[in-house]
Parts: sequence; structure tokens; C-alpha cells
Amino acid sequence: MARVVISGYYGFQNAGDEAVLYSIVKALRSLEPDIEITVLSRRPEQTAACLKVRAVDRWHPGRVAGAIRRADLVISGGGSLFQDVTGPKSLLYYLGIVLLARLLRKPVIVYAQGLGPLKRHWSRWLTGRVLNRVQLISLRDSESRRLLEELGVTRPPVYVTADPVLGLEPENMDLRPGQDKWEQLELSGPVIGISVRSWPGSGECWPALARVADELVAGGWQVLFLPFHFPADVDACRQVARLMHSPAVVLRENLDLPALMGLMSRVQFLIGMRLHALILASLMGVPFLALPYDPKVTALARMMEQPVAGFLASVSYTGLEAAVKQALAEREENARRVRAAVAELRPLALDTARLVIEYLRKGARG
Repeated sequence: MARVVISGYYGFQNAGDEAVLYSIVKALRSLEPDIEITVLSRRPEQTAACLKVRAVDRWHPGRVAGAIRRADLVISGGGSLFQDVTGPKSLLYYLGIVLLARLLRKPVIVYAQGLGPLKRHWSRWLTGRVLNRVQLISLRDSESRRLLEELGVTRPPVYVTADPVLGLEPENMDLRPGQDKWEQLELSGPVIGISVRSWPGSGECWPALARVADELVAGGWQVLFLPFHFPADVDACRQVARLMHSPAVVLRENLDLPALMGLMSRVQFLIGMRLHALILASLMGVPFLALPYDPKVTALARMMEQPVAGFLASVSYTGLEAAVKQALAEREENARRVRAAVAELRPLALDTARLVIEYLRKGARG
């Protein structure tokens, strides 16, 4: 039985990162049902119960080292772990896990990550040095590969695949809890979802977004705010909703992934900042308008052939209103494009799991 440890931003009630973990576990088990998976989590009991995996407290050095010591492979898993925009501590933690694994002579695979941004000179130097010591790297976009080259990472094989969540097959999942939640929220008619997050400068955009949302309600739409990180995103959603003059619904529950996908499946259009809100919309065939706060959001919109409302800091009411109006006018065509993009990317999203299992099997052969 192969044993792997997965390191990432897990157990923090962030729906996007939990979706990544769910997707990685599901993909690995589809290829190797008996694989033993241990997750480094902030809430290990919750993670273990939800995914039927082993889990240890990511802040407990002894337990983390023990889990890595008994593993055959360490996965640095999904998301944007190697970045310093949210501060250097996060970057040092994830690089530290990689270094610990290598000190314990355990191979490391970087799993479909989005690399960067890396703003500090020392963080770029250190990330390059550490990633040159791993065994294999897969990235979710070509922009990350270009950054990897800039960092001087040349030793491990590098593959550009796709975000793990795009490998999910909604038709094989039970989405009824989310659809039941839709009924509980008393939503009817056409619904536009809005997903926002707190970010430096984002508050300056809220009045424009609230005004556009009011116009959507006046045009016959209902507005549903979808937070993806609890409780921070709930506060951001409420701030926008309070600026509206028309009624809107704010989801206040931290739903699991299938329930969130079931809810998203009933939305007709999404305006979103959160990367994985846009990815889930894509997965469910829902066209979207991106509000980029980070280059990764722009990269995804380009990949899905969906419109972008300009970078967050420069969004005005006039520009946002025009972008929403045009996106809604082209909604059917954008829905077709997003479905085609997902169909093309799904095999790539599963490729990283195949690379992991192939590496483990080669190791088993000596």
C-alpha cells in the first residue's frame, strides 16, 4: 500500500482549497483505491471525517514529521501555495514542508499549483532553490511555468496540466443537498451569483457593484451572494448587499463541495472574484464575468474564454455596468465556450494524479 502526505491550505473553511483537496483525493483513489492518504490540516478531525483520510495537525511539528517519515511521497497540493502576496509566513511554511520532506529523504511532487506572485527578491531566490530539489512539478497554467523558468528551476520535470477541480464529473456526484438549499433560500426565476472577497482596495469597488446589482434586480434578476471563505467572505458579501437598495440573498452556511456545486448548478450567471467560484461555475457550465484581484483570475478567464471586468483596482461603475451588460447579452455563447473549455481541460486536470501514481509504481519497482 502506497502512503502519501498532502500539504496545502486545508482545514481553514476555504471552499476553494477544500475543493482542491477533495479533487486530489478522488483522483488518486480512482487510480489506486488502496492508497493511504494523510492530510496536514488545521482541523484534522474534520478533514479525516469528511474525506475518509488520515489527518494530522499542520501546526504540530512532531506529528507532521512523523507523517512524512512514514510516507512514500509528499504532495505539495494545489492552490497557490508558493506566493508572498498574503505575507512571507505562508510561503516559508510550505517551503519548509518541502525541505523537511527532502531532509527525511522523501520525494516531493508539486501538484497542479499556480505559482506566485512572488514580490520579494529573497522569496524568489528561496522558492527557486527549494523547487529545484523536488522530483516533479505540475502547474495549472502556462503563466506559472514562465515564472518557474524565471526562478531558475531546471532540474525536475515540469508539466502544465489544469486545476484539479476541473477533473470532477458533476454527473457522478450527489448534488441534491445544494438543490435542496436552493429551495430553502426561496430562490426563483433567473438568478445571478456574486462572489467577492476582502482584498486591499476592494472596498472601493463595492458601491459600483452594489449599484449594478440593483439594476440587475430591477431588470428581473435575483442576486445571490456566494461566500467561499468563512467567515471573511460573508462579511465582504454583506458589505456589498448593505449598499444595495433592492433585496438580495447572502448564503451564510459553509456548504461542502457537492452541496455548493448543486447550488451553483441553478445559477444562470456569475460575477466573481474568487478563483474557485469561477472554476465551479465553469464546471457547472455557468458563464461568468471575472473581477480579477490577482493574475490567476485573469489567466483562468482567458483559459475559459470568459469576459473580464478590468483589474479590481480600476473598476468603475460605468465600466462594470458595460461589462455586465455585454456579458449577459453574450451569455449563451459564453456558456457554450465554458463547457467546451472544461471538456478540453478535464483530461489535463486528471493527468497530475496519473503522474503521481506512475511515480509511486516506479518506486515500488525499485
